[in-house]
Amino acid sequence: MSDLLIKNGFIATMDGRGTVYRQGSLYVKNDRIEHIGETVDCPSNPDCMIDAEHKVVLPGFVNVHSHLQQYFRGVYESMGEFYRVNLPLEGYRQPDDMDKLALASCAEFIYGGSTTSMVIYTYPDGFAKAVEKAGNRCILAADIEEVNLTRLIDGVYEYLPEKGAAAFSRAKELCETWHGKAEGRITTVICPKAPDLATADTYRRCKEYADLQGLRMTTHLSQSWREVKQVEKLYGKTPPQHLKEIGILDNQLTGAHCTFATEKDIQLIARSGMGILHCRSVTNPIIRWMDMGIAIGLGTDDYHHDMLQLLRQNIAGQSFRGRMAGGAEEMLASNRSSIRPSHYELLELATRKGAETVGIDGEVGSLEPGKKADIITINLDNPYLTPTKDPLTSVVLYAGPADIDDVIVDGKVLKRDGALTTINMREALQTAQERVDEIVSKFFHDYPDQREIWEKTAPYLKS
Repeated sequence: MSDLLIKNGFIATMDGRGTVYRQGSLYVKNDRIEHIGETVDCPSNPDCMIDAEHKVVLPGFVNVHSHLQQYFRGVYESMGEFYRVNLPLEGYRQPDDMDKLALASCAEFIYGGSTTSMVIYTYPDGFAKAVEKAGNRCILAADIEEVNLTRLIDGVYEYLPEKGAAAFSRAKELCETWHGKAEGRITTVICPKAPDLATADTYRRCKEYADLQGLRMTTHLSQSWREVKQVEKLYGKTPPQHLKEIGILDNQLTGAHCTFATEKDIQLIARSGMGILHCRSVTNPIIRWMDMGIAIGLGTDDYHHDMLQLLRQNIAGQSFRGRMAGGAEEMLASNRSSIRPSHYELLELATRKGAETVGIDGEVGSLEPGKKADIITINLDNPYLTPTKDPLTSVVLYAGPADIDDVIVDGKVLKRDGALTTINMREALQTAQERVDEIVSKFFHDYPDQREIWEKTAPYLKS
């Protein structure tokens, strides 16, 4: 496909100036947007044409922090214990698992409109191969951690230098093999997992390599109280202060979560230029962070990659935070005419501001001439979204992944009229289900106490 015309759509460009075309058109030549407006100059017979009447046209979502643990749905959410369930389950993944699981992950990102995702995974090479086939855009990292996950279940931090060295080698190999591949849709970053899960020496080694290769870094930061206490025990500092001390905290770093960051930590982050990847801790003070000039993007994190649901979770979370905090925050939470984040601000966080946070806003995140043609359309033709006076508000409050009709990356249509075009979704999901059953069964066999806890949450599935 060499050119594409989208016509008659409600186009929200997310260009930073609030430009919206209530009935506009967008013309794509090869992989980039060439014209956009109420009318566009284009050939009369483009290779592909999408009539977007009764549809909202948006930039594709930029999902700034995600993992592939969604395979553990029905286990992790029910039990809710990161160190006793999530991390140990990670230890059961094998390098070749992505041969069976990766296309299901790509299907989830594409189906839900995440045209770009930053994905952190222990063995990501197989996922990169799936991205190459599926057509989505990915910032990929092999996470680097060096603790004994089995002992961590009981709160014991045992650092294994050989494990850290192997993880660092995998990360380097990933960057050298995949950075800039798949017609530029795959790029890489370096990811020491978290300050309690990787040593200071490993962080320094990662920083040296990233600077040498011109790569950015990302990490989990102040994500748990256990992390805070372990870093304090090892280094006598909070996690952000520790990363500042060893030369990591700068504008080439993004940190996920920051839920347990202190006020001094946030001031330090603001001065450093680090971006925050805001995920499911939806009561974090994101408006304050934004007003301080900190770059903020939204990420779905681990088990459910629905960006639209994440927008709604943030509405509820920020309202709850405002009521609990009182003062000015409570006033904002209760005043519908000035409530923040507004629905439009949330869409910005999911698109252009997310792209800015991870350093790719020159290419994606808004619909503007010269940028990559990463586009989604959302069908308003259902009773949950129409009638409406404000299509964008209705999308934020009521739309779901099934309402996303078309997903386009690099000018190529990956989802058309609600159906994936590059992936056999049923086959991919069935293959993934078979492998997940094997992984979880082995985990429960080795940890019968965890099986017992799980069976209490789902007694109707007890074997």
